[in-house]
Amino acid sequence: MTSPCSRLMAALVPLLFCTMAGAQQIESIEINQAIGIQKNNARKFVAGKDTAVRAFLTSEVEVDEAQTSATVRRNGEIVVKLAPVKSDESTSVVDFLCASQDACGNWAAGSYTFEVTVNGVTRQADGAYNFVERGPMRILALPVKANYGGKIVSVEGDQWKGFADYVRSVYPVATDKFFWVTRDEFDASDSNYDLETDDGQYNLWDALRKLIPSECAGNPNADGCFTQVFGFINDRPGGYPNGTLQGFTFGKPANIGVAKDEDAAATVAHEIGHTFGLGDTYDGGSFACLVNPAPDGYTGTELNGDAAAHCTAGRVALDGVSATLIPASVHPYEVGGRGALPDVGEYMGSGGNQEQFWVSQDGYDHIFDQLDPAAASSARVHALATPARFLECFGTIRENASAATDVEMEPCWSFEDTDSIPNTTGPTMMAAVNAGGARIASQALDLEFDVPGPKGRHASHLTEAPFGADMAFPADTAKIQFIRNGVVLREINVSPHSPVVSNVAPQIIGTVNGPAMITWTATDADGDKLSFEIDYNADVSNPNSDWEVLARDVDEQNFELDFSELPGSPHAQISVIASDGINSGEGSSLEFNVPPKPPDVSIEALPNGGVVFAGHEVILEGDAWDLEDDDIPESSLEWSSNLSGILGHGSGVRAVLPEGIHIITLAAKNSSGLTGTATATVRVVNTIRRRAVKR
Repeated sequence: MTSPCSRLMAALVPLLFCTMAGAQQIESIEINQAIGIQKNNARKFVAGKDTAVRAFLTSEVEVDEAQTSATVRRNGEIVVKLAPVKSDESTSVVDFLCASQDACGNWAAGSYTFEVTVNGVTRQADGAYNFVERGPMRILALPVKANYGGKIVSVEGDQWKGFADYVRSVYPVATDKFFWVTRDEFDASDSNYDLETDDGQYNLWDALRKLIPSECAGNPNADGCFTQVFGFINDRPGGYPNGTLQGFTFGKPANIGVAKDEDAAATVAHEIGHTFGLGDTYDGGSFACLVNPAPDGYTGTELNGDAAAHCTAGRVALDGVSATLIPASVHPYEVGGRGALPDVGEYMGSGGNQEQFWVSQDGYDHIFDQLDPAAASSARVHALATPARFLECFGTIRENASAATDVEMEPCWSFEDTDSIPNTTGPTMMAAVNAGGARIASQALDLEFDVPGPKGRHASHLTEAPFGADMAFPADTAKIQFIRNGVVLREINVSPHSPVVSNVAPQIIGTVNGPAMITWTATDADGDKLSFEIDYNADVSNPNSDWEVLARDVDEQNFELDFSELPGSPHAQISVIASDGINSGEGSSLEFNVPPKPPDVSIEALPNGGVVFAGHEVILEGDAWDLEDDDIPESSLEWSSNLSGILGHGSGVRAVLPEGIHIITLAAKNSSGLTGTATATVRVVNTIRRRAVKR
């Protein structure tokens, strides 16, 4: 039998122990934008990117929210005091997230310090964290009406629009500097685009890359320009409907991916990664061992080469997936989504489910450096005082070309711009020469004969490499030459006259909002064969409204447009550009009215079918896309409940709802004042009733 004194001491010892241990309760503080422990313990943080503050404790505790917070300071001034993410159980890690980017000052560039308090015990994060600007990423994404050996298939649903969220999460880019511009369906139903043939695959890739306006050559980061075009097809080619081809490319800047693949969002990040110099990390892929090593034991070829490659950096594979392991111990983390992740694989791998792919230390570190805005701007020449003339040419060159027949030409397009394109030279190049034969402009051709293979498959070697080159086009240019190792392979005479385009879309008057066939008249004094480009501007009265390339290489003097799929205003206009192979001429329609459209809004599927325990948080995630504005800012995304009213703004809104059936609405308003909405049902219950099972 214990004495009263013994019982008192037994009660006090745990209390004393907890009090003494509390001073050491916070072991470390981590700042996480996608991965917690960066390569070589670097602190590479992006201004404007969603961020989590994480406190790691020496032992599990029940969190007292009233005594737990994280204070964020920028340049010495308090930005926000964050509440902890709710936890119903004892935990050794406490996370702090912003209710929205606005609430955290948009994580603007500056020097940050962090102070965390857990259950009344406070600790400062070690040193300052510099959040720096990174360059933008501009992706044009669009569905493709595809031809599979004569079977015409459109993309089902609009899930592909939401793939931007994943890419934005895993790339070191600010939320407002990742541009995912969606367009209406690209019609590739013609037999020339048969995806069951090599030629059809090339023709689709070629058509998509030409959707980037010529004027983007001098400044690919300008408004209306893109660094990548991603076309989505519904099914895998290579044996439709059960093909093996997840996607394909013939090099920058276009890729084609299968929209309904389980890991389609990771495929987008994967293909974009190649344009930044990341190699595959699946067995048999194209490796970049010095950048992001594949697992030891895997064999492949060098990225953009055909030599055998084998990495020896000590990387291992994720169990069951052909990809470099990202161990949970380096704290991969989806901010505003799943939170802390288990062991996952690098998205440059293959053969796993979507949730198994994330960004590695190697990949994040490399792309962070690649997006350095100072490095990008140093390569640019200052804008010209007056517009100059330039030339954009497309075609293919055979490997080891030695004759004119080894150079296949598609139409070139001349244009004017104020962004200069400097002359470059190389082993294979395009050049402009005057009547005396003097070279007056040149551009090296970046030829890729060994492009990364389709995801999950070996690299392919091309006997003919495609090129797209932009070059100055002085007024006294007499010939365009293609040169390899100092030998002129082929030269094309520049005709004395440019084509003339007139009477563009005379049938489009007043208001139009549906399918319509447009026509135009084009003539050429030299009798050259003409090809056409069709451009559209939703509002020519607005200097910030950009021209969109709808199609190139059109042979006929007519083209069908569906204006219900195009952005609108009372000042819409169509432009038709004619090329004689080198020279271009342009004509425009009169202005007409295309009714503006509201944003397209979607809500991500809710866990557990939308059933939530009372007192538990529900995380509301959604997106909006707009034909007029492209990106809808987070401040224009508003969540509400029919029972509780306004819940918050942005995506990743956390809410604790009272018991009942809530109709959740996500509303998005564009600059035209039009609002689009989507709804979902959340059922908040005290208990989940289970039906008895008869035995």
